[in-house]
Amino acid sequence: MSAARVVLRRPPGMAAVAMILAGCLGDGGPASVAPSPTREPEPTPVTTTYDVGGTVWYEGLVLHIDRVTAVLDARGGPVDVAVRVDNPNVDAAELQATIFLRVDGVPIRPTRESRIPPIPAEGQVSSVLTYELQGVTSVDAASVQVGEAPNHTGFVPLTPTAGATVTLEPRPLVLTGTGAAGDLRITLREGLQRWDLPDWSQELPVDRQVILVTFDATFLGGFTGGFPFNAASNVALRLPDGTDVPPRADGHYRPVELIGAGRTKRNLTTRFEIPASVSGEVAFVVLAGGEEKLIPLVIPG
Repeated sequence: MSAARVVLRRPPGMAAVAMILAGCLGDGGPASVAPSPTREPEPTPVTTTYDVGGTVWYEGLVLHIDRVTAVLDARGGPVDVAVRVDNPNVDAAELQATIFLRVDGVPIRPTRESRIPPIPAEGQVSSVLTYELQGVTSVDAASVQVGEAPNHTGFVPLTPTAGATVTLEPRPLVLTGTGAAGDLRITLREGLQRWDLPDWSQELPVDRQVILVTFDATFLGGFTGGFPFNAASNVALRLPDGTDVPPRADGHYRPVELIGAGRTKRNLTTRFEIPASVSGEVAFVVLAGGEEKLIPLVIPG
């Protein structure tokens, strides 16, 4: 059986239509290409480095804010803060406070991945904290903020126009003086004003401060059983309003010693927690045998 061949014939009008369409579409030259939409150029980030070199004392640690690097365009961008943390204490520690980047009065937290690792005893760690900013083109007026209310807060400005530095550095007190009450004589050696409790890795509330006083205690009597010195009952700090503050009852810096006849216990240290507003002349109080003796000392404002 032979295959049948079918011949399809184009109607007369189709050839004309094809010619007209070919004329309308053209030959694919430049005139027939639709123009591409114009793209706006991407913003160019500007990198700014601030060699800060600021230091804050916090929770018994020493934080060095070494360098801040901002990579910002009109949409914002990342800001990196390079931090070193020294731990001068004999126990390992971990910073509990948050380190913020304060921009236009608003404290901004670092990214979730940014953290300060634990600091070994008498050791140091380094870290880079990253902050993602939105719609910020400059951090010239920003500062690094350590901690937040209700505790004391440290500030390290990136530039001189960014505000004042608050280091919370402990202040040494120049103490001299001797006082005797009953058979107990106290000789002051040195003192320190702080806003934290290094042995507890804590920062104090903004309305509190601590005063540490180091002294020698001597038993002037001849009783062979000695003198049972107890800082909780034998010394106090008298404030300008007449209030007597005993040593802080936290189990630390409240020495208890048996002092032999005519002997001295040297370099005893006790700590007083008082209002942060107290400054000027106060008195170290010696209490023994129903007597008291005041030794003046000055707290800087």
